[in-house]
Amino acid sequence: MSSKPRLKTIALILVFISTAVGTARFCHHATKGFRLSKIRSNLTDGMPALATEQERAFTEKLFEQKFHYLGRGLQSFVFESEDGHYVLKLFNNRYQEKIALFSFLSHFPGLGRWACKRSHYFQEKLSKTFNSYAIAFDEMQDKTGLLYIHLSPTSNLPQRLQLLDPLFICHELNPNEIGFLIQKKAELVYPALKKYLNSKDIDGAKRALSSLIELFFWKWRHAIADNDPLIRTNYGFVEGKAIQIDVGPLSKMAAAQSFEENHKQIEKITASLKFWLTENAPELTAFLDQELLQQLSL
Repeated sequence: MSSKPRLKTIALILVFISTAVGTARFCHHATKGFRLSKIRSNLTDGMPALATEQERAFTEKLFEQKFHYLGRGLQSFVFESEDGHYVLKLFNNRYQEKIALFSFLSHFPGLGRWACKRSHYFQEKLSKTFNSYAIAFDEMQDKTGLLYIHLSPTSNLPQRLQLLDPLFICHELNPNEIGFLIQKKAELVYPALKKYLNSKDIDGAKRALSSLIELFFWKWRHAIADNDPLIRTNYGFVEGKAIQIDVGPLSKMAAAQSFEENHKQIEKITASLKFWLTENAPELTAFLDQELLQQLSL
């Protein structure tokens, strides 16, 4: 083969590769990274469970609605119900996929020990995440807005769940076969406070702030740790009551932190809130300090 045809072939191959990569990147961007393959096999390895009659009736009514793509986090893809009252969080199966991959690699000579360690690492991450969901549902249901959590396979839920992805393509799934949770739709803390301020409802803003501070201290008193207490994205309000939106980073402490440790932790958590109030509602910074002192004195 002469150099010209060879160069032409190489150029065509490069064009094909560039086009394929560009198309893949475009699709990933257009779909916000959501693919059905990312929510398959996202349950625990536990035995299949049965939903209670109340849970079955609730999901049957709720799943008459379609769920529209709302966003994504590290652990799940989030969809909103048509009536805007609920969110459906479908667990990302990234841990399960990594466990399967490294379990497979552990059978290859020279990779066994390393792959086993990696598989065990991701199994621990998965266990901690699912344990966090259980803590949120069993101990903090009213403080997280959780209404239903589906961690193991079932057989008696409705057979159809309709999802509209970011491209408005409708997908039908069997909810018995996938891991998810259902939560009340909350308004994020700062947009909610902004609304109170814009409507001159200072008393409403104070009640919301009090509810948020009470939630932080309630977790401390019940020895519930949170490794990602970011107010901006992980907390919100439902009808003026603070809830924790992100239920993936929770764990149980052996005992509640000491007064001094908790004081430092709460100050650290609320530093961003105090800064936001200083910028947007300086008249409420003193109220925030007062609420902190009051909770610390209890």
